[in-house]
Amino acid sequence: MNQLLAGGAAVVLVVVLWGLGRRPGKTLLRSTDATSVAAINRAQLGLVEASLPQTDHEIQSVSAKGAFDSVPFQPPATSAERISLERRLREAMDQGNPGQRLEAVRVAGQWGHGSVLPLLRRGLRDADSLVVEAAAVAIERHRGATRPSPAQVARPPRNVARMR
Repeated sequence: MNQLLAGGAAVVLVVVLWGLGRRPGKTLLRSTDATSVAAINRAQLGLVEASLPQTDHEIQSVSAKGAFDSVPFQPPATSAERISLERRLREAMDQGNPGQRLEAVRVAGQWGHGSVLPLLRRGLRDADSLVVEAAAVAIERHRGATRPSPAQVARPPRNVARMR
């Protein structure tokens, strides 16, 4: 009798839990129209594309307005110049202007110093695709295995002939 009561209680518990666990499937609303959403997305994309510079001349004019002049890059000769350049690059990356960030990444890529790697990695996560592309090109030379410093060639042990 106790076994029958325990079995019945277990069956009732399973049925109740199974009934609570089932949720009715969500039905799609008939008023949802995907074509209107797609039209809105296309309109917004058109506005964004219209505001982007289209030609190389426009891109250069945007980047020329940045913190750096369009003169050819000269690497810093002294440590004070190096610190000053790093500070200017960091400030340009902190600015909200994509042209300044693009020019900072390009200058960092031309310099090629190891201290600009954090700046280039930050450029890889930038919102502007031109900055991301420039950072990817600039960081390419730093990719790969690091080379160990040349060590002194050790001479073989005295008993090499006995080792074979």
